[in-house]
Amino acid sequence: MRILNKIYVALFGLIFMTTLVVNVRGTISSYTEFYHTEDAEKRKQENMLYRSLGFVENKAVSTFLSYTGMDTGFGFFAPNVASEYLTEFTLFSTDSTLIETTYFPNMHQKESVSRIRTAYSMFEKYMESDPDSLEIKRCDIFLKGLASKVLLENEQAEFVNAKVQLYHYPTLEQLKSNKTMAPIYVLLKSKNYTLDELWENYK
Repeated sequence: MRILNKIYVALFGLIFMTTLVVNVRGTISSYTEFYHTEDAEKRKQENMLYRSLGFVENKAVSTFLSYTGMDTGFGFFAPNVASEYLTEFTLFSTDSTLIETTYFPNMHQKESVSRIRTAYSMFEKYMESDPDSLEIKRCDIFLKGLASKVLLENEQAEFVNAKVQLYHYPTLEQLKSNKTMAPIYVLLKSKNYTLDELWENYK
């Protein structure tokens, strides 16, 4: 029994230390990438602690971390994850009269809502500079599909304005200058879709 107890303690200690290392390294990585976007990789490599914990990138270790879910690190709880991307659909009639504004298509199954919310992570690509990239085109197709469902659900609507926004938390520098500063909505995409345009896909 003593030997088993020692094995349990050793395994617990190994997992605890691995978790600690992953979270420390993940914190450094998330902070650097969030506040120093342009030269994040260079800054990370210049960080001695980050480099010294690089053994977690070993194939055997990284495989273990992936299967256990430990590789998410601190970044899993960081701002700007998938749930922070928000959509807004504003419906208009033929004479451009506002009908209603909704933030998500009407879904009958919870599984559908969960799957679509998870897919919102692709909207991160809207922050890239190349509008002709394949990733941006995929985002446009996904957004058009959501807008189509919202538009077709309302018989009075003629067109819909679809927006993708990032729920952006204030940076540390912003909070230093204004402690009461509220979160910011950053507009990533705004496009109108008409009924005629949508019906073209079915001809």
